[in-house]
Amino acid sequence: MKIATVVSGGIEKPVVLDEGKAIDVQLVSDVLSDLEKGEYPVAYGINEMIEQWDEIPKMLKKAKKVFGGNFYNLFSVKRPRFGVPISRASKIICLGKNYAEHAKETGAEIPDEPILFGKFSDCAVPHKFPVKYPSYATRIDPEPELAVVIGKECKNVSVKKGLDCVFGYTIANDITERNLEYADMKAGHPWFRSKNFNGSMPIGPYIVTKEEVKDPHNLTIELYVNGKLRQKGNTKDMIFKINYLISYISKYLTLYPGDVISTGTISGIAPIEKGDTVVCKISKIGSLENKII
Repeated sequence: MKIATVVSGGIEKPVVLDEGKAIDVQLVSDVLSDLEKGEYPVAYGINEMIEQWDEIPKMLKKAKKVFGGNFYNLFSVKRPRFGVPISRASKIICLGKNYAEHAKETGAEIPDEPILFGKFSDCAVPHKFPVKYPSYATRIDPEPELAVVIGKECKNVSVKKGLDCVFGYTIANDITERNLEYADMKAGHPWFRSKNFNGSMPIGPYIVTKEEVKDPHNLTIELYVNGKLRQKGNTKDMIFKINYLISYISKYLTLYPGDVISTGTISGIAPIEKGDTVVCKISKIGSLENKII
């Protein structure tokens, strides 16, 4: 299944994407609660939906039985557009140099442990949202990445059980001011300013639940700029696999439902310019498109 945040009439709603329709989960809950005089999941935000996911499909199945052929007319969001499929309260933890060829092209050694950095969640923008080229920037590069969405609270998780913590997967574009990054690396400084400008983390369009992605370590990643293939790789070439990353990160901090781990970019980095349209594609998930303005 796929879940998302959509915007309609200026209001954000968490939805399940079903038969090409965006189903308003909270509306289903409200109507069933009134009709059946029972308790159903309350999900005004996407993290609440993730936390209660075990009950959401059951609720939708019940509503389809109760409302029959009227279900989609009653509960589909009208004229939706995608919002960011994560909460502003979520952590975004990113991986540096998690593909050997990308490490080499930046002149770095292949790491012997994960290199972590963070991006603020307010850097995130949705599918089809324009990204403004920073006025101070001299070079920005897109970085297509598989993003892992956490499904339950986890701390000190074993490698063996790492994937048990996953809710699903989405697409991230870790846009980077490359010249600032190189300058800070040379000076021994964190990469903070090169990674955290407004709009530097397109993500979405939706989250695909993990049951739909049988092997997250065998997904094709592609990046297109103005329709031309720029980068291509496969998640099988990750240095540190997802289960290991979750175990490693959870040693140091607690991961909560809705937190995101962006697992690093493939090789082939190159700059983009104002006017470019950037599309990140990952097999089994979909496409994330943003125009640079």
